[in-house]
Amino acid sequence: MPSALLQSDVLMRLKQIAHGKLPVDVARLSPEARLSDIGLDSFSLIELVFLAEEEFGIRIPVEGLSVTTVGDVLDAISSRIVRSQGF
Repeated sequence: MPSALLQSDVLMRLKQIAHGKLPVDVARLSPEARLSDIGLDSFSLIELVFLAEEEFGIRIPVEGLSVTTVGDVLDAISSRIVRSQGF
């Protein structure tokens, strides 16, 4: 499981890359926030995944990606970062 520090860094960087690129108030991006409650639909989620892939140099398969909260997205990104580093 990725560390809280890693997830905190990922969240901060997601807020930076999402600002102005996604139709969401980045101040509402918190681990507990439900994607539907902050206005992220399936298309916006895919855009966020692509932005994260570019930012972190990872691949996240969107097929079968089951996320409902920002925390779920952070888990998916963080675990891919950890895997890419060979841990």
